[in-house]
Amino acid sequence: MPAPSRDSIRALLGMETLEDRLTPTTTTTPIYDPTRVLVTFANTGTDAANEAELAASPLASGVAPLGFGEYSVNLVSGTTVTAAAPVFATMPGVVAAGPDYEVSVSAVPNDPSYSLQWALNNPTSGISAPAAWNVTTGTGKTIVAVIDTGVDYTDPDLAPNMWRNPNAGTDGSGLGYDLYGADFADNTGDPMDDDGHGTNVAGILGAAGNNGIGVAGVDWNVQIMALKFMGSDGTGYTSNAVRAMDFAVSHGAKIINESWGGATGDPTLAAAIARAQAAGVIVVTAAGNGGTNNDTTGFYPADYIAQSNNVVTVAATDSNNNLASFSNYGANTVMLAAPGVNILSTLPGNTYGYMTGTSMATPFVSGALALLWDDHPTWSYEQVIAKLKASVDPLPSLAGKTITGGRLDVAKLLDAPVSPPPVVAPPVVPPPAPPVVSPPVVPPPAPPVVSPPVVPPAVPPVTSQSGPRVLNAVVGGPQTGVFDRAWIQFNEPINPATITSSTVGLIGPGGWVGASTAVPVAGTNNTQFTVIFARNQSAPGAYTLSVGPNVRDTSGNAMNQNGNGTNGEAGDVYTLAATLGVASVPPVVSPPVSPPPPVVVPPTVPPAPTQTYSSATPLAINPLRTTRIDFAVNSDFTVSDLTVRLNITFGRTWDLNIRIVAPNGQSVTLFNRRGGDGANLTNTLFTDSAGTAIGSGSAPFVGSFQPEQALSLFNGMDARGLWSVQVFSLVNDGLTGTVNSVTLGFGGTTSTASLPSVRTAAAAQLTTLTAPDLRGATADVKAAVFDGRGDEPAKVPVSAPPLPPEVPAGPPTPTPPTTFRQSLPTRAGTLADLIRDFAPLRV
Repeated sequence: MPAPSRDSIRALLGMETLEDRLTPTTTTTPIYDPTRVLVTFANTGTDAANEAELAASPLASGVAPLGFGEYSVNLVSGTTVTAAAPVFATMPGVVAAGPDYEVSVSAVPNDPSYSLQWALNNPTSGISAPAAWNVTTGTGKTIVAVIDTGVDYTDPDLAPNMWRNPNAGTDGSGLGYDLYGADFADNTGDPMDDDGHGTNVAGILGAAGNNGIGVAGVDWNVQIMALKFMGSDGTGYTSNAVRAMDFAVSHGAKIINESWGGATGDPTLAAAIARAQAAGVIVVTAAGNGGTNNDTTGFYPADYIAQSNNVVTVAATDSNNNLASFSNYGANTVMLAAPGVNILSTLPGNTYGYMTGTSMATPFVSGALALLWDDHPTWSYEQVIAKLKASVDPLPSLAGKTITGGRLDVAKLLDAPVSPPPVVAPPVVPPPAPPVVSPPVVPPPAPPVVSPPVVPPAVPPVTSQSGPRVLNAVVGGPQTGVFDRAWIQFNEPINPATITSSTVGLIGPGGWVGASTAVPVAGTNNTQFTVIFARNQSAPGAYTLSVGPNVRDTSGNAMNQNGNGTNGEAGDVYTLAATLGVASVPPVVSPPVSPPPPVVVPPTVPPAPTQTYSSATPLAINPLRTTRIDFAVNSDFTVSDLTVRLNITFGRTWDLNIRIVAPNGQSVTLFNRRGGDGANLTNTLFTDSAGTAIGSGSAPFVGSFQPEQALSLFNGMDARGLWSVQVFSLVNDGLTGTVNSVTLGFGGTTSTASLPSVRTAAAAQLTTLTAPDLRGATADVKAAVFDGRGDEPAKVPVSAPPLPPEVPAGPPTPTPPTTFRQSLPTRAGTLADLIRDFAPLRV
């Protein structure tokens, strides 16, 4: 597959440079200078008498005025601060005496999108990265091998941290000039990423921090070794993964990140992990995205944790501290969890985007272990893993689900303080008394400050100075042919009071119609809203949704849609074009007057739908993008016998995945990479009552077909809400096309007929994956498992027999593919460019 051009993936986030935000703060365990105390007089001027009084104390070896009535008093040798502070506090005119506390830098990086990296900065559901960075941001001595789809080593957020082979081209790898790593999929020394998955993983663990651009990684100075074994389709062979692992071990990697896996174990992979263990290398693996228990349902290499103590298996949590709905788990096979939902990181071509999956959780742990090894370079891998297991944050959602029952906490891992010291209430200052001239008797241990201590001023919380931006929007209505609402997603929490009839509106043939109501979407922390307009719009034609610029975040900042750092400009208005067509209404047939109607024999074909919703607005299909067609159903009725009719022009249907998503987030895959190199879906009707499975059809798929999954999964639910048909182009090969029309039909009779065996066989090869739907629901995605050698699912048994070891002579022979990446991308875009879903993968 040809590599994508550098501009093939659109920039997803506007970036602006922010000032360096390194703010002084005190540490949790107070640290102070043991040789002096600070004394404050009520008289804030410079008073020679005060200075002389302090100098006359037998406890003082010297006095230095600090101004404003404050003095630093050096103590005579052998005198402790604990003993001296009470003495100086009793001197006439003294209002406070106490230690000279140490303050440190709170490492909040100046990367512009750091505020969007909830997994790093959220104090309750993140990994406590800022406190850990007070201890170390990495020394650059630990090498982490990212065995994946490659890494864009030219990305300015990754380039400073790329490993450089000191023996590139001469190390005997046979792969040419392997400066940044190697490509085992194509047997070259160039591990450039042509997919995006590996670059996203690399950014999570090691994007350069505090460099004023993009995002921050967990380890700001790690060495990233890029080892590619999966191609642009996100699949790879176990044999090439093994070669990559051996390269990593022989070239000095201390940690191997493996954000991929499969249902079948392989002895060659197990042997490679054992070789890494013998070399003291930690292998961090993704637990998997099936939502299953790895203790009972095998997933590899994650499950090799049972036989190799250098394996760390990682599940995923969300921003509410829940085990992610898609994440695998295992009380005996999954060590811990880390954030894995809506994770912002680097993408190829100097772009950024969100991905979701245990693939994203895994590099958080890899980056954290790199920081720990940087801080303790002499530790063994056993010591590093033991410290990891002992330092998690216990979560109720992980109890009984992982070995540790907890989520990664980097601050605990590095023994970093995570909160400011408590403020000690000042006691009543005793009345003035003569200074003590005899050597003091050391009192029992007591709080060091006995009068109002000198407390550094409170540091205000860091708030974003850059205004909010719209990430996504969809215009819809209660029925086909009507616009009356919009769903809008922002990049940060919004003040709902600023969404008004003057800041949000719909411009159409009838002019401006402003917002009348803004309802926050539950569970989105005011980042998503359903906006209802003042009146319905039904006139066919072009419409424009307009948002801003005076929609404001919770800090009062107006929008900064253009990303130039200046809020509230005319150029900060977000707009979205939409087209309203004529509603499709079944024809009205008048009953005949005479003669009486003849007796009609009931037809043998399925009954016609009782309600029909259609869209005939052409929408483009582009590589690695999603075209989404929404239908708003505004009446309450029970779904039964749902049908979907499609007309799509596209040059190779093998590139396409098509699904329908119900209002509750449940989805059914209609079409999943069928038809080989054939073109188009022409008047294709998906219905459970068809006699032919879609896998038995051929392009252009004229006629009726059973979908990949039964549409009867929707039977019994209330139809009211937003239905969505989503067409995914899964391959970056330059092909484009058009969704010409989509029709949904809701029938009145529930079908209970059993499906033909050919469809049942296909269903047995499905692997359940999940991805967050942009409306805030959770959508299950059932992606057929393919081996890449044809249109039909691979006939891979659940428990395949062990494969023979590879023969070392000649070029390596690929073993049957057993790997797929564990991520679910959710990149923000426009109406016809929303998310790239998880591709069908070889297992």
